[in-house]
Amino acid sequence: MIDTPSVVVTQTDDSAARRTVARAMRTGLYIWPTFTALDVFMCFVAYPGAPFLLFLAYRVLVSLAFYGVYRSASQNAAMPVARLFWLQNLCYGLAALAIAIMAVHLGGIRSPYMHGISIVALVRATLVPSHWRRGLKTYLRIALAFPLVMSVGVIVSPVARSDWLSAESLIVFASNYVFVVASSFLGLVTGHLVWSAHEQLYRARRLGRYRLEAPIGKGGMGEVWLAWDQRLNREVALKILRVGTAPGPEMVRRFELEAQSAGQLRGPHVVKIFDFGASDDGLYYIAMEYLAGMNLATVVERFGPMPPARAIHLVMQACAALEEAHAAKIIHRDLKPHNLYLTRGEAEPDFIKLLDFGIARLRVEGPGNEHLTRTGTMVGTPAYLAPEVWHGAVADERSDIYSLGVTLHYLLTGLTPFEGMSLVQLQAAHLTAKPLRLHLAGRVAECERLEALLLRCLARLPEERVQSARELREALAALHDAAAWTRADAERFWSMAGPVMTRNPVATSAVRSPHSELLDAATRLTPDRSPG
Repeated sequence: MIDTPSVVVTQTDDSAARRTVARAMRTGLYIWPTFTALDVFMCFVAYPGAPFLLFLAYRVLVSLAFYGVYRSASQNAAMPVARLFWLQNLCYGLAALAIAIMAVHLGGIRSPYMHGISIVALVRATLVPSHWRRGLKTYLRIALAFPLVMSVGVIVSPVARSDWLSAESLIVFASNYVFVVASSFLGLVTGHLVWSAHEQLYRARRLGRYRLEAPIGKGGMGEVWLAWDQRLNREVALKILRVGTAPGPEMVRRFELEAQSAGQLRGPHVVKIFDFGASDDGLYYIAMEYLAGMNLATVVERFGPMPPARAIHLVMQACAALEEAHAAKIIHRDLKPHNLYLTRGEAEPDFIKLLDFGIARLRVEGPGNEHLTRTGTMVGTPAYLAPEVWHGAVADERSDIYSLGVTLHYLLTGLTPFEGMSLVQLQAAHLTAKPLRLHLAGRVAECERLEALLLRCLARLPEERVQSARELREALAALHDAAAWTRADAERFWSMAGPVMTRNPVATSAVRSPHSELLDAATRLTPDRSPG
């Protein structure tokens, strides 16, 4: 399924962390095998008779571990970043352990091979800067690998035991091992200093009255940062237009229109816009409210499909946001779960905010806007595009209704109704295929009514669809069973999902789906791929 993400302002962007892990693993893949040449010298010249083939096996096994983590960081977007960092640290620990085991055959506690562990510590510090508290365990494992292996040797080898009892051997060991300890300590301190410098760089950057704290999102049009409004003393989400590039006039105009579109909407279900401007060095920005929670795509990915009552409740709120936008002649054009953000409101624990008007279109064009929307130009996210948009027509209110129908289907099933492995296949599915059907075991009548409404939203011809957001909201209200998803259910969800909010998104994978405990098996919606 093809999905072209827009800028997401609320979910922490972990791509930089994945790149860090991938770079550390890739560098390890370059460095680790090159020391095979040193193994050859040690086994055939310095210590004849040392098991070179065993050393070669260690090199291959550790290289495979590095490669596996590299592939996961590069290609497995589903693997949590926390687990990637854990695996990365494990790889460096394995490298230190392998060197320590090799040293058993190259002089035991006298072996100069232990200096290879120093290289492991320094490489890790260079590639993976981290707070000293996070790096302490890793460097302790690296530093202690050699004495622990040698201590095990005392138990199984009389020769190793005699080395530990020899003053001369202990002096040689100490004179070598002090460099390992120093390298590990230096790695810990250096990594922390580099990490701290990065943090200070984030905090030092200012845009007008806003101090940038940390990046929280990235997309095709720009970046989003958590920022501190120094005038009003509050956190904001600061969307910056293409940091590091020179935006063209059309892109700047689109950015301005986004601020104007969302800024003129005052409803509770649209993200609030506080400010729009440009810095002295030409960076354009939009300051908007900073939301705690997660977008609906993240909710479904990590907690599973929603019960119908909850999905309907949330989409009704999205309809309210669309009603206001459409009344202001604004077509969103990129409605999808990623742009519907779930927060925990004071009066309503399941509260939706509509985000990202970056490609919105004003039905009434103003001066300078006439060239920003062209017939024949396709904009939006392919999996959620209405058929007429695929044909190159100009999107209208009913195009947003179609996208919202696709979103509702995704919330209920975890799948979009039309799938394809390429853009061409996805286009064909939207234009010719029948959407995946829904089945709600034990409640056939309710399922049929909901599916009938969903099919109206997904009608290929705009005139056959639900014609307005208000009409869709009223139709959903007629189907909504408030007793099936109560405030208590929502509070229970948030109490379970509490530790996995925006500030710590990587932890969500460890939490069992609240939906799995709040849903009875008989009320679970599943897609039906059978024809007809």
